[in-house]
Amino acid sequence: MLGLVLAFIATAFWASFYIVSRYAFGENDKVIIDPVFFSFLRFMFASLFFLMVLGWRGKLGDTTRVFKKNLWIFGFLAVAGIVGEGILVFWSMKYTTAARSSLFANASPIFTVLMAMAVGERLNWRKSLGMVIGFAGAAVAIVSRGGGDMYFSTTSILGDLLALGSGICWAAYTVWGAGVSEKFGSLASTSISIILGTVIIFALVVCCGSPMVWNFSWKLWLAIIYLGVCGNGISYLCWFAALKYLKAGELGAFGYISAALTALLSFTLLGETFTVSFFLAMGGIIFGVYLMMEKLPEKAGKGFSLPTD
Repeated sequence: MLGLVLAFIATAFWASFYIVSRYAFGENDKVIIDPVFFSFLRFMFASLFFLMVLGWRGKLGDTTRVFKKNLWIFGFLAVAGIVGEGILVFWSMKYTTAARSSLFANASPIFTVLMAMAVGERLNWRKSLGMVIGFAGAAVAIVSRGGGDMYFSTTSILGDLLALGSGICWAAYTVWGAGVSEKFGSLASTSISIILGTVIIFALVVCCGSPMVWNFSWKLWLAIIYLGVCGNGISYLCWFAALKYLKAGELGAFGYISAALTALLSFTLLGETFTVSFFLAMGGIIFGVYLMMEKLPEKAGKGFSLPTD
């Protein structure tokens, strides 16, 4: 029961990420919200959170030594799993709804299987069928428009594709980060990736000339802190703690809860409307991912399964 409670807390925080991010874009038409700079602020608070956890557990020195000896692999993981996934999924909600963004981002196991094939994993009939059904569901979701929320009446294909791109980035982080997490532990690997990713995002802010706006309302600052500390900090720790009581395969079902919970929160809090085709697409993607859950790497996507200690 404790494992289930911890897993649900993590899943609820991940689902709320889409709602809070959508609110940030919709409620602040007088303030420029640059996705890159906003992502930097979010991960900055997440980095501070993990630094405190590492210090509290006395692992700051060991984690630093691990990073120095494996700079290039952690650099790749930070670019794929933090910079790419983090910016794209947040950017997507500038153009599409929370539920649609969550649906496409959580389709990452489809691409995880494809990338796993590239490094030698065999594809059986179950995974093949799951990919076909999952891709079909994604295609239906992209083609079927409509279903806006309280901030806009129509969605954009651009937002859907950005969310799908974040899922691809997370899949890359999954495949090439599984061994790293197994070798060095999930806390160290996640902490290094997030902290290094935060530094890279700040470099992008400076190099690209992204507007560094600080005059956010207190509500928006609260949203930023929530996304960083809860969406990227507490949620990960709860998930890691849940893995002490439940198997990774058992936690895989929470991926379906994440997508459904996001849709429920979108409907109740954002007034999002849904079409029949969207529900069909959601069912196709979820069922396709279910078929592919068999013998997937430990970290099959945000909200599906994460690296274990």
